[in-house]
Amino acid sequence: MSWSDLPDELHRAVASILGSDVISASNQHHGFSPGSADRVITIDGYRAFVKAVHYGRNAYAAELHRREARVLAALPQSVHAPRLLHFHESDEWVALVLEDIDGGHPGAARDGSDISAVIDALASLPTVRGSSLRDLPNAADELAGEADGWAQLRRDNSTNDLPEWVRASFDRLEAAASTVASAARGDFLVHLDCRADNVLIDPGGTAWIIDWPWASVGARWLDGACYLLDARRRQESFDADGVLEAHPLFAGVSDEAINSVLAALAGGFFHKASQPALPNMPTLRAFQRSEAIAAADWLHDRWVGAA
Repeated sequence: MSWSDLPDELHRAVASILGSDVISASNQHHGFSPGSADRVITIDGYRAFVKAVHYGRNAYAAELHRREARVLAALPQSVHAPRLLHFHESDEWVALVLEDIDGGHPGAARDGSDISAVIDALASLPTVRGSSLRDLPNAADELAGEADGWAQLRRDNSTNDLPEWVRASFDRLEAAASTVASAARGDFLVHLDCRADNVLIDPGGTAWIIDWPWASVGARWLDGACYLLDARRRQESFDADGVLEAHPLFAGVSDEAINSVLAALAGGFFHKASQPALPNMPTLRAFQRSEAIAAADWLHDRWVGAA
């Protein structure tokens, strides 16, 4: 969807929030939301980012917008994230009006040149101890659910569609994933959906983390590992294990902890990819399978390298 697809009611609400009518809207095509996502400019020259979804199109996406609004309202100023300007909800629509971050998604050059900026931004995420964010979901629980994907694949008799090496190593992968809850435990703010389409690099080279509905509490390094996985999935030219060894974000993190997260993500994504497509989200299952294969392949490389 784009700005022009939204009803006049929503156009008027955004104009009221921003102080004047929107005269220009640039649709943002990245990501998987069935709603709209537009950078807008008003008559007065004010810039904002607006994303909206209709309940009838996807009620689950509407709930994710609500969750993100609650998270953004509670984020401390130190977090490199867009500020929530307003949350709008009517009988049919949910919309977030956000600060517009001047920047583009990382990884376009496919040379790994943006990775340090992204990992640095993730390393700045704070602890949630004593803050209003302490009631966020637990990342350990979320990833334990992903790890159960291996058992669900077996129960559904869906293993025939897995890559050959994954089928051959199924038991080892499931065992590695089974320890993810202890690996993911921590008291830091975690984005838990950190990939290139959820990051912007501004003209000064600073990374900004966007799209926060999955925010959780967990180990400080989780987002960094997830971003490296996504960069591998997009076939950027860089040494992911070299980043794990060199960047302070991963200091003291064991190989077993990294492996357990990769195994859990692989199992969760393989299981999700085996399910029917969601309404109005036709590309999601293929993306999930690509993430699963990337996680499994990285884990295979790590195991072969350690042998």
